[in-house]
Amino acid sequence: MAAITPAIAGMVALSVLAQILALSMLPASNGLTAPLPTLGMALGFAVGIGIMARIAYAGINLGLLVPIMSALVPLGAIAVSVLVFKEPASTAKIGMLLAACGLIGAANLV
Repeated sequence: MAAITPAIAGMVALSVLAQILALSMLPASNGLTAPLPTLGMALGFAVGIGIMARIAYAGINLGLLVPIMSALVPLGAIAVSVLVFKEPASTAKIGMLLAACGLIGAANLV
C-alpha cells in the first residue's frame, strides 16, 4: 500500500467534493429530466469516480479508499441537505450516521 501523502489526501477531498456537488444537483434534475442539472450531476460523479480511480492507481488499497468515501460522501450530502435545502436532521440521525462512520473505520482495521 502506498503512503497517504498530502497530494493523495487532496485528491480524496476533491473526489468527495465532486460527488457531494453531484448529489446536491439531484433535486434540480427533476428525475433526470432537466438537462443542465442532469449533465452537471453526471459530470460531478464522473470527476469524483475518475479521481478515485487515480487514487487507486497511485497504490491506495480499495479496502481503505472505499470505506473512507462511503463515510465522507453521505455525511457531506447530509450536511448540504441540512444547510442548503433546510431539511431536518435529528440528533439521533446525526449520531447514528457518525456511529456508522466509526464502524466503517473499525471494519477497515480488521
